[in-house]
Amino acid sequence: MKAIQHLLVVALIAASTASFAQTRVSQEQETPTSCTVRPNKSADHIMSDFSLYVGFNNFGGSLPTGYDFSTIGSRFVALAWQKRIPLAVNGPTKLRLITGPEVAWNNFMFERSGGSIRNTLKAQNNQLVIESSGVALRKSKLVTTQLNLPVILNLSFKSGLTLGLGAYAGVRLDSYTKVKPETGSAVRTHGSFYLNTVRWGLTTELGFRGHANFFARYEPQSQFRAGQGPDASVWAVGIKL
Repeated sequence: MKAIQHLLVVALIAASTASFAQTRVSQEQETPTSCTVRPNKSADHIMSDFSLYVGFNNFGGSLPTGYDFSTIGSRFVALAWQKRIPLAVNGPTKLRLITGPEVAWNNFMFERSGGSIRNTLKAQNNQLVIESSGVALRKSKLVTTQLNLPVILNLSFKSGLTLGLGAYAGVRLDSYTKVKPETGSAVRTHGSFYLNTVRWGLTTELGFRGHANFFARYEPQSQFRAGQGPDASVWAVGIKL
């Protein structure tokens, strides 16, 4: 699995580097003069964007007892460096390909029960288990960090409405639990927690040009290895800035 992870990381970085290099070469080859008529840059040229995704995420499906996560407290954040590549932009409806690397964080926060949090996640005996803390906790969560490469087909209509449909794949860079008691310092424990190295999902985006977009993501396969963690899908919703 480490070899697969290294290959995917190299592929993601190579794809991003090649895309940026292509744009730079095309820009350097242009020699504008006073009589040159420039095309509409936003429609006909490859454009670069930096985007911030913020929202909520949680597990879906039937979870074992103890896997009670707060939807409001469980947050999703991603930093994306994207290229908008024109595919068909001559008519009123324009089609573009959006792709580029992103770093995403999934935070899964345990729900409060009876005014406090008691549950923690532990990896032991080849199983991910729920363990009750001996003291009341202010915070108990699982965090994963992932490098993704989304590929999205984006339709832009004359009305200004934009619709994106696509998918993404990525590799886990890090994962840890964070437990913070009501009194005392927080403790982070890094480990794999039987999470899969490779993840993939589907994504959609909806909005208007020049405004924040709504996004939704869904990963149908479990984040965890079969038989070592819960068989649960993952979803995320929020806005793209």
